[in-house]
Amino acid sequence: MKNLDFINKFFEIEPSKIFDTLKTVIDFQSGYIYYTNPQRLEYSFGQTDGKKRLTENLKIKNTVFGEIILTGENFFDEDKEIFKTCAVIISNLLKDKEISEIMKMQTTALQEGYLEIKKAEQTKSKFLSHISHELRTPLNSILGFSDLVALAGSLNDKQKDYLNDIKISGLHLLEMINEILDMSKIEAGAVTLNLQEFEIEQVINETINIIRPLLKQKLITNIKNFTIQADYQKVQQILFNLLSNAIKFTPKSGEITISTKLTDKAVIEISDTGIGIAPENQIKIFEKFEQVDNTIQNSTGLGLAITQELVKLHNGTISLESEIGNGAKFTIALPLSL
Repeated sequence: MKNLDFINKFFEIEPSKIFDTLKTVIDFQSGYIYYTNPQRLEYSFGQTDGKKRLTENLKIKNTVFGEIILTGENFFDEDKEIFKTCAVIISNLLKDKEISEIMKMQTTALQEGYLEIKKAEQTKSKFLSHISHELRTPLNSILGFSDLVALAGSLNDKQKDYLNDIKISGLHLLEMINEILDMSKIEAGAVTLNLQEFEIEQVINETINIIRPLLKQKLITNIKNFTIQADYQKVQQILFNLLSNAIKFTPKSGEITISTKLTDKAVIEISDTGIGIAPENQIKIFEKFEQVDNTIQNSTGLGLAITQELVKLHNGTISLESEIGNGAKFTIALPLSL
């Protein structure tokens, strides 16, 4: 009986070499592999058909997907046994090749799709960055001149109200532009930390002074002062975003509280007596462009998403406690040094 060790060769060959390998143990003139769905000739060998035929189905788990045929002048019982065994191995070999090709096609499609998405994101970020810069320059001029007019005096009460409306609207618009620009930088991975030591009380007080024109609610501060090493501007932005959020969702008769405490981290809490946030929305609000209350205007839906990213850059955490009708409390925990 012929040695069947040659069968191991099938696990190392390309499908196109199937008939070359079979030829070493079975004497045949031509060979064919047909696929049934769709019906087609996949591989062939030899030019002239013999008088006799050996035929075996190609199948995986009893599902036939093709047929292998050998033709020759004469076949022995041993040839038939070898051919039957080889047909099982060939079935697996061909299916593995088919699966491998499908995976390659899917991988290529995913890579191409990913590159297209990245290209679109870069184009979007570049566009938003350009537009934001173009809008921010004249807007800063408007805000600056409104301050100068206010300092000039000689304004009646109605004019002062008009001027205050200009400033508040300008600050809202500037906040929205800055959020778009900041998110573009975050998505592009262009945000880095400029670390310095500063007192937590200083950054909180400066943020309050910036946002005061928008503040109609009672503000309560309970500040325990300590020194922290972080990015001053980004901590200020975190505070501004959270205070701005509290102002938007708290009635004028409500209260906003800022407090700090020192543990093994710098902990900042900003709470309000506003409308509150339902449990099912407490994760969603940190996603880009998400707004729980669509009736609130002057918002891009980016503020909390940016805040979370800036906190993560500091290796910190942000958490939320809230109930509908009982306000919300955001807690920031930042390392004392990086």
